[in-house]
Amino acid sequence: MIKAEHISKNIQVGDKTEHILTDISFELKQNTITAIVGKSGCGKSTLLSILSGIDKPSEGKVYLKKKDYYSLERKEQEKFRNENIGILFQNYHLIPELTCEENIRMPLVFSDKKLESGRVKKMMKSVGLEKQRRLYPKQMSGGEQQRTAIVRALINKPSILYADEPTGALDSETGNSVIRFLVKCAHDQGLTVLLVTHDMGIANQCDEIIRMENGRIVKAK
Repeated sequence: MIKAEHISKNIQVGDKTEHILTDISFELKQNTITAIVGKSGCGKSTLLSILSGIDKPSEGKVYLKKKDYYSLERKEQEKFRNENIGILFQNYHLIPELTCEENIRMPLVFSDKKLESGRVKKMMKSVGLEKQRRLYPKQMSGGEQQRTAIVRALINKPSILYADEPTGALDSETGNSVIRFLVKCAHDQGLTVLLVTHDMGIANQCDEIIRMENGRIVKAK
């Protein structure tokens, strides 16, 4: 489902070349949830950005559902990303002028996918957001905003979900409930989830753990 082949990322800082990622290779199967762990600055979020189609690698290839993603034309990339990839950002990135329900519906505006009637309400109910549907982000708690962001990332039925520190701003109980929900989605809905976390308690609930140091994979479980 997700395959990284010899991914490297370099940036030029003055006369020096900074090596952010070096020769990253791994493969993730469908119906699994995997955590990337490591100290701040080890390259976790950069790797997630490359795998999700946001940032192009300096070297190497990314295969998503057997497609060489960065060899696709720009419009093909956009179409593929819209139909197959969900992204859960660390800071939610909800649009403040839109209600909870309107934020969730945003990905549907840019999609040609035919989804069953009532999916939005069903998904909101599954995470306890029925009463928040008309609230704006500033009127919701951190946990409610996070659940809104999760439903928005999943509303288009992606086959791949990337999550950058999905529980970083949440208390322990709420964070664990978020991970349990993502694990259930991975196992029940054929979703492949790749998340970045500093919390080993969260990582240990995942099917696989990839540990990074200094832009390299040092251990995978």
